[in-house]
Amino acid sequence: MVGLVCISLFASLLVRLWYLQLVDQNEFQVRASGINLRTVHEEGTRGRVLDRNGKVLVDNRVSIVVGINRQKLKDTSDGDRTSEFDRLAAALTSFGFPTKAPVIQKRYDDKRYGPLDLVPIVTDVSPELELYIAEHSDELTGVVVKRRAVRTYPYGELAAHIVGYVGKISEKELNSRKESGENARSTKAYGANDDIGKAGIEAAAESDLRGTPSDRTIQVDARGNYVSTVKEASPKAGDDVWLTIDIDLQTLAEQKLSEQLDALRGTVGKDGKVLRAPQGSVVIVDPNTGEVLAMASYPTYDPSQLVNGIDSQLWARLNDKLAGQPLFNWAMQGTYAPGSTFKLFTATAGLETGFLAPGNDVYSDRGVYTVANCKGEKCDFRNSGGSRYGSVDVSRALTVSSDVYFYWIGDQLWQQRSTFGEQSIQDAAASYGVGSRTGIDLPGEAGGRLPTPSLLKELHAQYPKAYPRGSWFAGDNLNTAIGQGDVLVTPLQLANSYATFANGGTRYAPRIVSKVTRPSDIGKDPGDPANFNVIRRPQPRKLGQVTFTGDHYQRILTGLEGVVQSGQGTAHRPYSENKPAWPMAGKTGTAQVNGKADTSVFVAFGPTNTPVPPSYAISVVIPEAGFGADVSAPVAFRIMQPVSAGQVPPTISAADRKRQEAAAAAAAAAAAAAAAAATTTTVAPK
Repeated sequence: MVGLVCISLFASLLVRLWYLQLVDQNEFQVRASGINLRTVHEEGTRGRVLDRNGKVLVDNRVSIVVGINRQKLKDTSDGDRTSEFDRLAAALTSFGFPTKAPVIQKRYDDKRYGPLDLVPIVTDVSPELELYIAEHSDELTGVVVKRRAVRTYPYGELAAHIVGYVGKISEKELNSRKESGENARSTKAYGANDDIGKAGIEAAAESDLRGTPSDRTIQVDARGNYVSTVKEASPKAGDDVWLTIDIDLQTLAEQKLSEQLDALRGTVGKDGKVLRAPQGSVVIVDPNTGEVLAMASYPTYDPSQLVNGIDSQLWARLNDKLAGQPLFNWAMQGTYAPGSTFKLFTATAGLETGFLAPGNDVYSDRGVYTVANCKGEKCDFRNSGGSRYGSVDVSRALTVSSDVYFYWIGDQLWQQRSTFGEQSIQDAAASYGVGSRTGIDLPGEAGGRLPTPSLLKELHAQYPKAYPRGSWFAGDNLNTAIGQGDVLVTPLQLANSYATFANGGTRYAPRIVSKVTRPSDIGKDPGDPANFNVIRRPQPRKLGQVTFTGDHYQRILTGLEGVVQSGQGTAHRPYSENKPAWPMAGKTGTAQVNGKADTSVFVAFGPTNTPVPPSYAISVVIPEAGFGADVSAPVAFRIMQPVSAGQVPPTISAADRKRQEAAAAAAAAAAAAAAAAATTTTVAPK
């Protein structure tokens, strides 16, 4: 029995040995070879960002990076490694890069970096520091100096919120890609030291802009020392992304907006309140395609400050509410009450429901409207300033901005809700896109808010303290009818809704990407048609249709044209003072905010009544700034005047602008010195 047991054991061992050596040898050979293979990751150059005319808005430049090569330090003692880090910290500090040895040690111990990855310590060092490290290589054996491409912004702060910025991929972002298998599937896998788009088009078009890295496969021995290169692929640059914006028009919009805000801040409005004007925005859209031609948000920031990371102080400053949150894109993330610009949607509801039928579309505006069947103190709703407009129809009501007329519509639609529905005004507004995201191809867009009876009931159930009542009353409908109450829109939403009306009712998704191209030669002009192939070209995307019956469209258009062209229109004065080369239509808005100055709103489109269809829709929103006709409307017409005349000034780069400013300052100083010398007299001694 003992013999049988021994024979059985030896037989099992022999069978297993035979299986491992002959049957399963391929699998173990692959595993064994993998033990000696390592991947060295090198990031590819990102693609460029261009405006619609091929002007480069975001480019790349060479940056000198000082880092640590772990491979060269793995056999050194802890004491020797600490001494080298001390020497490196001293060298970096002496060349203007204050660094402490514990910081270098912490970066060296970071597990995100592989054993063969360069561990970056500082970037954008001078050639003098690069030379110093080369001369002291015997003292800094593990220190490596490498040149890599980083982002540069030729136009400085211009269009900063559109182009966005890049930053180092976070541990969370990297782990997410690894866990989802995205890194393994993609030819553009990320490493621990790679850049990734954080905001704007840099984030939205990350898959296009990101270059293909060169993952070099090398063979190492048992101690991790380099033996040979098994596989090597050259990195490939990312594709270029063309935007729909015109940088010249973008510059004009930013300039006129900032000038108005700077002149306004600290002054006192007509209501006696201080005008803080903490921020503002301008959006210009092509009504026929949905292309965004300009999107200005103020205050702004310089994306070049974020190229090599961002410290806590700068981050706090860019998000400071008292400073207007420069990092925030107010054009698509800010939400505001639209005021009287909402009357376009109320007019559409009144006409399309049939309430404003012939013979029932005229109302006598005596300056105050009393809610039907109302009892109590809050039954009377008045025009701004107590104005009386007499007998008005829908066209004239839009032109003079009669609140009473639209209170009447809002009240009657609610009183007759069994006929017209509970939310006929909201349904009309929603068809224009109010209350939902526009679908623009940029991240972070806000959706605004369109209050309805059902929404109020839900909010009351969820937040009873913030919304103490869940029932919708006639007063809610009246406030909604004139764009007050809980209505909130973004400036982009507002521009796109009027663009929808301007083109006859087709609502497009706003678009910021014009096309994506792949350059034939990265060293040549990226805007030269002979130097690129078009990879894709996004087409206009239709989201909905607003229908108009009979003469309804013309009646509304007549009212909006009267706003700017009629002597009684609320925007006639700023229109006359900055008259465009072709006629326009628009609507002013002044939204009241508790405890603050009014929000100034204006939206317009043009040309109108010409053989050419409207090609521009513009919205200007400036909170805590006063009346729409006094503040936002002038900004819009100061922009549209040169646009309509084909006289938009060309934009120069930030570097050229600095040179011009320096030359002007030098000339002024020389002139002052010459003037001082000319007025100096010499008094002869007695």
